[in-house]
Amino acid sequence: MADFYFSPQEAELQGLGLSSFEKYLLLRLVQTLRLGIFMSQKRNNSAGPLDHTHRGAAQCEAYIKSALSSEMLSDKLFPLRHTGASMQFILQSLFVPANPSQLSATNIFQLCIWRTFAFGNSDYLHKITIQEDRMPDLEKLHSIIQQWGNGPLKLSVPAYGQLQIIKAKIPTMLSSFWELSQEISSSQKPKSAPPTFATLHERLLSKKIPSIPRHGLIAWLLTSDFYGFGVCQPPTIQDLAHHMTNSGASGPKGAIKIVAEETGQHAPENAEELAKVLGTVFGLLQNPPRSSPTIMNVVTECKAIQGRELAVVDLEHALCKISRQNTRANAGKAKGTAVNGKSGAGRRGNQTEDTQDNEAQEQARRIRPEVEMGENLHHGGIE
Repeated sequence: MADFYFSPQEAELQGLGLSSFEKYLLLRLVQTLRLGIFMSQKRNNSAGPLDHTHRGAAQCEAYIKSALSSEMLSDKLFPLRHTGASMQFILQSLFVPANPSQLSATNIFQLCIWRTFAFGNSDYLHKITIQEDRMPDLEKLHSIIQQWGNGPLKLSVPAYGQLQIIKAKIPTMLSSFWELSQEISSSQKPKSAPPTFATLHERLLSKKIPSIPRHGLIAWLLTSDFYGFGVCQPPTIQDLAHHMTNSGASGPKGAIKIVAEETGQHAPENAEELAKVLGTVFGLLQNPPRSSPTIMNVVTECKAIQGRELAVVDLEHALCKISRQNTRANAGKAKGTAVNGKSGAGRRGNQTEDTQDNEAQEQARRIRPEVEMGENLHHGGIE
């Protein structure tokens, strides 16, 4: 099996009643979360040096260097959901209330437009930040967003791979988001339980907003943002399994393929089997065994950094970063760089993804430093 820098000792994963597939998936998740903790510390200048006698140090260092090279790439590569540049901006700009009923329709609408039009670009995030808590000026927002991109017809949203928004539909999108935000806000009651993730996700989809397809990435991520602000409950393992099975969620599905190839085991074939595997592994991250101090420390440190317990949204995000790590590692191999822990599942498509990264950064240099743009309806984009 792969020798990753932040892998836990395999002895800690023994005696947990896991299949070889589940054990390796847990190893990769713990390794990825530990990497995320270190990267957060690195950005805050509180991380120690890597031990370059470890075989995985060079690969780890290359990944970290790439993630810290631009705001967009930090969104794309940071393993902890709250630590990318765009989420940091959102969390610093919009207060997470103790009671979600304190979120106004304008607050909810703000989350919608940040996530859909500006995620991955701090300049754009600033430009569509609403300064007053009142009905937004939709025409003004349309005028601002209309100017983005390289042409009059389509707006490429780099965060989401190859997604292109038809500019003529932006007014409809804005008005639909405002209607949705008013509905959500008016339904929030101080002493009532928030709706389930699936209920709010379905409410969003029922609006049939252009560029927000039923099994697309933005709908999942926006509803995850709603959860982060208390507007709905966290997704369940079943929600995630159905999302991975029914959507083009190439990132998390790629992680499952990588584990299957690394272990020589068959990947789960349907949502029920996938939910069983994910549930078993995530259960150990929710209630880490005392026999695994590394897992216990990871869970504690993730909570300290993100301000909450690990949730299924973090599991989905970490699965995507497993795919990212393999893509970067195999790209390094293609260039003749010695890296460890490579897999054919991650290798497939890496040329396309790296080409998108390069094109994105080139566009960013033309618009503004440290921004990447691209296009894709699935998890080739930013989390």
